[in-house]
Amino acid sequence: MAAVPIGAPTRNWAGALVLVVAASPTAADGERLAALLDAMSSYRADFEQTVASQFGEVLQTATGTMHLERPGRLRWRVDEPYPQLVVADGEHVWIYDPDLEQVTVQPFEETVEGTPAMFLTDTGMLEQNFRVRLDSPTGESVKRFVLSPRDPQSRSLFRTITLTFSAEGLLTQLDIVDDLDQKTGMVFRHGQANPVLESGLFEFEVPAGVDVIGNIPDDVPAEPAA
Repeated sequence: MAAVPIGAPTRNWAGALVLVVAASPTAADGERLAALLDAMSSYRADFEQTVASQFGEVLQTATGTMHLERPGRLRWRVDEPYPQLVVADGEHVWIYDPDLEQVTVQPFEETVEGTPAMFLTDTGMLEQNFRVRLDSPTGESVKRFVLSPRDPQSRSLFRTITLTFSAEGLLTQLDIVDDLDQKTGMVFRHGQANPVLESGLFEFEVPAGVDVIGNIPDDVPAEPAA
């Protein structure tokens, strides 16, 4: 999804996360980040998202939950202020807006190209899509990594993603700066590394009566009309 102009409300993390400018990034930094992500075969957390303008004015806040299972599976649910559900099942990505009565579906590979933050589900995409720089003082237990997109087209949509990990190796924060200097910050709380997650979390059933943008896979069920 394209970046949202300053002053317009941002509906969802997926649109933004759907996503850093480094001085002297190194292959070793990318390997460090990949190791931290690889240690989380699954992840669950609550999140609070804040969108701010280039002047620091808060444009929107949102809350929800995130479930991640690698490779390729993600469930991102926004509860407030605008309900939204994003489900990646490894083959397709579904974005459901109940208020709009609309579902968008895309092949996973195409969504990854337009939303580089999907690399969280597959570290094999890190080196291919990003330059990575460790941005933490020597000896500091908290680790911050700054990612900058290699693709010029992606750089026209966003500039940087910064990932912050606790001393225990948990992902605690994700910050995105877009091409308009608008910042989307996500703070993760109550994070759990490697929980056992139900497979149904990463399955999507198209609700009855909603508009579908994209082609629904043949094996995806739909709720019967009322």
